[in-house]
Amino acid sequence: MRIEILLFLIMGVCAVIDGLKREIPIVIVWIGIIVAVILRLCGTIGDGSAVMAALSVIPGVMLWMISFVTREKVGYGDGWMLIMIGLFAGMWRCFLIFLIGLISESLIVLVLLAVQRISHDRKIPFAPFLLFGMGVVLCL
Repeated sequence: MRIEILLFLIMGVCAVIDGLKREIPIVIVWIGIIVAVILRLCGTIGDGSAVMAALSVIPGVMLWMISFVTREKVGYGDGWMLIMIGLFAGMWRCFLIFLIGLISESLIVLVLLAVQRISHDRKIPFAPFLLFGMGVVLCL
């Protein structure tokens, strides 16, 4: 549980900065990735195998590739955050956090578009929705 709280705190910092500045602090995310790798190597999280660690970064790598293909319509920082989440939480929990984040963002954006509070070309930070997804997964 302490590992999840550490991840939640790192994600909270990233979500606040992303919400305010529209950019994810990559240095904080990389520090989180390094901490997760060290904890995986020590056996504190996961089973310590390289295969499981490699599988756990699949969601983040996929989002990072989408960022590349779409010329950063989806930010690279979101992919890096998912890599960090995957290393901490594992592949399946990372997919669940990502799915909850996507669904919650979609619902809120649809409502805001329907009441004409935002335009269709507005950039919406995704890190707060990943944080929400992490909070939901922690409560499950």
